[in-house]
Parts: sequence; C-alpha cells; structure tokens
Amino acid sequence: MRNRVKSFFLFLKRIGFYIPFTWYFVLFTVASGLGTLWLKKQDSFPDSAFSDIFSLLFRFAVYFVLVLLGLALLFTGISVIYFLWKKKKTGIDFRITTPTASEIQMGKQPIEIYLHPVLKPFLGFIKLRLKYDKTHYSEKFYLIKPTQFKFFNTTLEGKYNWGLTEIKEYRVEKVILYFEDFFQFFSFALTIHTNSNFHTQPVAHSSEMMNAFPRKTEETSTRIEEIKKVEGEHINYKNFESNDDVRRIVWKIYAKNKELVVRIPEILDPYASHIYLYASFFSAFEISGNEVVEIPFLNYYKTLCWSVYKQLQGKGLEVRFVADQNIPQSKMNNQDEQVKYTISVSQWHKEKELRDYIKPKDASVVIISSLSDIDQVNQLIEQFGNEISFIFVPLTDSLNKQHLGDWLQWLFVQQEKDAIAKYKTNWSLSLLRLKIAKNEKQLKQLLEQYDKSTVIKKIS
Repeated sequence: MRNRVKSFFLFLKRIGFYIPFTWYFVLFTVASGLGTLWLKKQDSFPDSAFSDIFSLLFRFAVYFVLVLLGLALLFTGISVIYFLWKKKKTGIDFRITTPTASEIQMGKQPIEIYLHPVLKPFLGFIKLRLKYDKTHYSEKFYLIKPTQFKFFNTTLEGKYNWGLTEIKEYRVEKVILYFEDFFQFFSFALTIHTNSNFHTQPVAHSSEMMNAFPRKTEETSTRIEEIKKVEGEHINYKNFESNDDVRRIVWKIYAKNKELVVRIPEILDPYASHIYLYASFFSAFEISGNEVVEIPFLNYYKTLCWSVYKQLQGKGLEVRFVADQNIPQSKMNNQDEQVKYTISVSQWHKEKELRDYIKPKDASVVIISSLSDIDQVNQLIEQFGNEISFIFVPLTDSLNKQHLGDWLQWLFVQQEKDAIAKYKTNWSLSLLRLKIAKNEKQLKQLLEQYDKSTVIKKIS
C-alpha cells in the first residue's frame, strides 16, 4: 500500500513536469486578482472625474499586462514551433560529454551539453531536465554558457555542474526541454529521446605509503631495487652442449627419447617495467538492495583503488590494472583514462572469486575490501604473503570518520551531513553490519602479520 501511494505521488510529480505554466504565473494571477478587487473598492466616487481617470488608468494597466503576456506567449510559441519543425524535418543533434579530470570541481560532476538546432525565445530562457537510469530525473537547470554572445543562435551549448552521488556510468534516455518567456510565466515542455552515457570519476588522494615491485619482466627498460627471478625462455629445455653442467641433464627425457637435454636455469634479472595491480570487487556477502554497501562503501573503495593506482604510478613504473569483471568497450584517449573508466563502472559482484581472479605469478599488488572472503585471502597470503603486496580497504571507515576531508563532497554532494547521518542510521540497523565488521576485524589481524601488507587507515 505504501509503495502504491509513493508511486502515485511520483506519477503526479512527473505529470507536473509538463504543466505549461510556472508557479510565478500562479502567484502573479492570484496577486493580480486580489489587487483588482482592492482597486475596485477604492472607486468611492462614481460618475466623477476621478472615477473616469481611475477607470482609464486601470484599463490601460490591464491592456498593457495583456499585451506583455501576449508577446511572451508569441515569442515562446515561435521557438516551440521552430523546434518541432526542425525536429520533424532534420532531426535534433543532442550530445552530452564529461570534461577532463582537471576540470572536475569538488562535489560536482560537470557535464557538457550540445543541442542543435534550437531557438531560444526572445529575452526568454531554455531549461533542461534529464531522465537517466530509466527511473531517475534531474532537477530543471540552466546551462552555464560560453562568454561569447550571438543575437541569433540556433545552438544551445554549455556546462552544468550536476550533483551526482555515485561513481559509476550514467545513461541518459530522455531530455525534457523547457521553453520559457522573459517573465518565466509560461514553460512549454518538449522531449527528445536519446541514448547517451557518461561516467563520474574517482579522485586520487594520498594514503599510507606502500612498496611494490614487479613480479614479471616484459621489457628491460626500468631498473628495480630488488632482483627478481624470471624464466629464461618459454621452452625450458635445450640440447646438451659440452660446457653445460651435467647435473642439469633431464634423465627422464633421455630415457624416453635418447636425447641429452638440460634444464635452462632461472636467471636473476635486475630490470623490470610493469606492476600488475589487482583490485577485487568480489563480495562474499549477500548485499543486494543494501544502499549503504552499494553507494558509500563502493564509492570509497573506488576512490582508494584509483588512489593506489596513481601512487604506484608515481614510483616510475608502468602499472597495469587487471579488472575482475567484464567492462563495456569504451574509446579512451590513454591508458589512465581507460583505468579510471574501468574503476568507475565496476560493481560489487559474486561471479569471480579471489582465487579465480588473482594470478600469483604476475600479481604485484592486490587490493581487497571488507567484503572479501577471509578463507581465500588467508590461503593467498600464506602462499604469497611475502611476495605480493596486499592492500586492505576497511569499508566502514567511509562512515565511521566524521572528518574525512573535502573529498567527501564528491561522495555526498548535496546536504552531505544529512546524507552521512542517513547512511549511518541505515547501517546501524542493517543485519549485515555485525557480519562485515567481524570479517573486517579478522582481515586486519591477518594482514598485520605480514610486512608487505597495508591496511588503509585514512586518506587525505
């Protein structure tokens, strides 16, 4: 019953998007009606010169207001008719993009919108509302336009700083275009169906320093501090030669094929160039429908994954990020943008477990979260804890700390204090809280036993 009532009011709200007049017009109409009644009461001398002048001025004011309203309707109607004609004849070109990372403002996700052809009402306005992710709508907004001004312009373009709370890919299915007059009394809504998408991006922050070294050599271009053992060739055997050590002869092959071959020894290569970074989004818990885990915890984890990637990259080695899920194809300008996109669109999942995801021979750094399976983590650490750097991200820190710094504005854009309080309240009542807290504590204790592991305690 409660859901039906909520759906009904939501339906009424969405119908309200298409009402052709605004609250300004309603207030103006009410104020004009009350003013007219009051003025008529002031006509206390009928058939007098004062009454005639008063009636003349009153009629003049009414006609003047009606003319202004008529012009407002006319100019707005011209823009609406022009748009509908162009939409039917040539179609509308709508594009939405996100700027580079350097242009991201703290707490807002700027988007750039291009729309052509469209004609702004004379002295009027064009506003937009976006329908995204099938069921969500943005607020009605203006575009921040470029500084240059053109008297006659059929292109609408500019930026909008959108308050989005999740780091993910957003899909825009429909654009509602509002043509409004110079008084903003009338607002005619027309729709454009589109299939655009963009993604919000995590921002790198400093955290505990970590040490990581390549496990596998691909190019001998960068010298490393530790000498690592690597395989000599893809074929691990070669024919016996007079200068070879007879102790390396493989007698099993000789007994079978009567050929003398020796095993190629491992070599110590002081050069390596790539660090393989693994970040697991696997959840050992049933988290479906848990808003706290799916929004603030996931945002926090993505932020830390990107921060670790940039920190390792700052050591002068090329970092290769290995995703644990299928990521949609995208056209990015460089590897960093591709990695950022991969992290942004990643989600908690139950498909690929940690033991199926990690390749111990390649992995240099493995990032795990409070949702990771402790048995699988324990198994990996027992075997490779002194070779692989494990980084643990306690997800509950995203709520436990009151002073997390300005970066929280990215996670909780509008009314962030209320949002934090809401998430903390929901989390305190969640049945998952005790299970995840216990798992988090055990993972911390497990990792603190190894020198090459890091528990992220804070970011700044």
